[in-house]
Amino acid sequence: MASSILSSSSFLQTLEKIVLLCASDFSSGAGMHLHPRAAGAGIEFADFRSHSMGEDSRYLDWNAYLRLGRLFVKVYASEQNTRVYLLLDCSASMDCEAGVESKLLYAQRLAATFAYLALLHLDTAVVVPFAEGIHTPFTASGGRNRFWSVLQYLAQLKAGGRTDLGRSVREFVQTFRTPGTVIVLSDLFDEEDCAAAVQMLQSGGYDFVLVQVHSAEEQLPSIAGEFTLEDVETGGRQRITSSPEAALLHERSFLDYSERLRQLALRYGGRYARAVTDVSYEEFVLQSLTANRVVA
Repeated sequence: MASSILSSSSFLQTLEKIVLLCASDFSSGAGMHLHPRAAGAGIEFADFRSHSMGEDSRYLDWNAYLRLGRLFVKVYASEQNTRVYLLLDCSASMDCEAGVESKLLYAQRLAATFAYLALLHLDTAVVVPFAEGIHTPFTASGGRNRFWSVLQYLAQLKAGGRTDLGRSVREFVQTFRTPGTVIVLSDLFDEEDCAAAVQMLQSGGYDFVLVQVHSAEEQLPSIAGEFTLEDVETGGRQRITSSPEAALLHERSFLDYSERLRQLALRYGGRYARAVTDVSYEEFVLQSLTANRVVA
């Protein structure tokens, strides 16, 4: 059974809002460079999608308009298929928060969103979990009727193990040689690993998006005093003293690092977005992603 959070009515309503915001024919949807669609008589019908201003009116479904009062375009099965690869970080660091909204859950929602957009556009969504290497992937294609299976797959993923983004991307490019868009969902805390990963993705000819998922506490620590930090992945411990002044210095360093990640992605022809888990999922998707040209 898929997680109730992933399949809640508010989450599904957010997906529909995203679809309405997407550009004509999803040509920029989910950060993907998608191929134009072909349609015409004698081609097998597959699905509907919302009509956008300026599109050819010959493929409008007028019966649907009379019933629902909205314009829909018929989509046909002979259209070229694009692959959308969702590299989802499932390492232990993605589930170290005390609250309900872990980084992993946030990233799962984003992965579900991108998969939904791909399936709605009759493309193929490939979810590739990773930690020290890639785990067993899940592939879905054939339209939005396959979305529930994606939710079921995402809901059963658990966090564990150390992060090795470089090794995981190396395994990915060796396993998946079909070109497409790669969306990396991770806290991206290893700068050297990130640099190696984007170079491999660029060399492999993939369009890619880095989505840095982190908590507000990781950006600006709220705890003051002396305490021990434990690395959830390695078990290593470090005794530190924190103060409001030290927290502000940490935040400045964190934001500088995030900016370097953004510049890294742009330098190699990719895109970047930063997701903070205390920002509502809907606000992030509908505003931040569209502003960064990741969704529309």
